Amino acid sequence: MQRHPLASTAHMLITTVLLFAAMSCLAAEGDNSGFLGKTVWETIQRGGAVMYVILALSVIGLTFIFEAAFRTRRSAILPASAVRALASSDTAAAVERLAGKSQKVSLHRVLKVGHRWRRGSTQQIQSAIEEVVDDMLWQFRRSVRPIGILANTAPLLGLLGTVVGIIEAFDVVAQEGALGDPSALAAGISKALFTTCFGLIVAIPMLLSYHYLAGKAETLLRQCEELAKEALVLPPD
Repeated sequence: MQRHPLASTAHMLITTVLLFAAMSCLAAEGDNSGFLGKTVWETIQRGGAVMYVILALSVIGLTFIFEAAFRTRRSAILPASAVRALASSDTAAAVERLAGKSQKVSLHRVLKVGHRWRRGSTQQIQSAIEEVVDDMLWQFRRSVRPIGILANTAPLLGLLGTVVGIIEAFDVVAQEGALGDPSALAAGISKALFTTCFGLIVAIPMLLSYHYLAGKAETLLRQCEELAKEALVLPPD
């Protein structure tokens, strides 16, 4: 039984959201407790300004992920109806009909370019198809690049917050002479480490989503390329 076109996209989105939610609760010890008995929101507040920046990055990243997931659904790249049409006995008529359809569907766009070169040589047709597919891949990779940038930036911001927090902790020790009180120093360092942890919590699912979406787009577009070549390039005699 064939999967609904939106099924894989919905599955990826749900998985991403659950990853964000589950990883944010890794240190939970009670029904409403987070780090050191604090709720997740209290932990974010305690981590300082850097935590808010990382939180903002997570929201921006989710927006890009949702948009990319919508663009990589199978019905937008390689619809099953078009594949069935190309597998029919009258392939030439199917190509002409699909090439005239909405160019928002990737396969239609590839077929249109190939159909435009139908009177050219086999090499010209193949080159035209490969060129348009490579162009679409480049455009998609450029559109999801912010996800990769955000995924790499989040842990670095977390590390920055940790360094600043440790500096502040030792500054308190220097000013108040709290070196004899291990709990005071430990509390400061613990607070400083929140940002690194939170940065990783945001970065890991974002990085996984980035590679998943990029891989899915390339797989589907390469399938478009192969189908178009089979439909437009006549086998040698």
